[in-house]
Amino acid sequence: MSEVLTTERLELRPFSPEDAEAFQRLAGDWDVARMTSDIPHPLGFDQALRWLEPAEDEHRFAILRHGTLIGGAGYFLRPSGVAELGFWLGHEYWGQGYATEATRAVLAHGFTQSRYPTFSSSHFVDNPASKRVLEKLGFEPAGFGRIWSSARGTDVEAALYWLTRARAAMFLDLPPEAERPGRLGALLSRIAGTFF
Repeated sequence: MSEVLTTERLELRPFSPEDAEAFQRLAGDWDVARMTSDIPHPLGFDQALRWLEPAEDEHRFAILRHGTLIGGAGYFLRPSGVAELGFWLGHEYWGQGYATEATRAVLAHGFTQSRYPTFSSSHFVDNPASKRVLEKLGFEPAGFGRIWSSARGTDVEAALYWLTRARAAMFLDLPPEAERPGRLGALLSRIAGTFF
């Protein structure tokens, strides 16, 4: 992945090994790690290096403000064919609209460049800030489930969401695309089967 995305205040680029120290400091913070599914706590330097390497069908973007790493956002393709959105910010950057701004760009990339028709996402029920971000992006509730948290070392109650391309077009600046009749119903059935 070599794409660089820009927004009004941010630049998003692929993570590199040079980000490991800043990533370890920001994402290794208990308040950040405990709100994610896959960032352990404590977070060692070698663990940070491994986390920065995207898996197949995964797009991970470093979020930069004036050249400084402040967080990350990205998506990966689930076996169901739905892309899963994830994001995190360093604690000192919370509450400034960066997560919404960054994930809006990442979703637009996923819908237009990767051409995924639907995204899912989730947040732990004790994380209302992520709930607000997903609502601003147009995600709709899909139920509740339990998701593993590496930092907490246990499954945690989570709210599940989904966003179709048609609905995303109302919230994101997406080019028009012809509808594909019949695919949405099959896709939503697969989503339900993945979550529940």
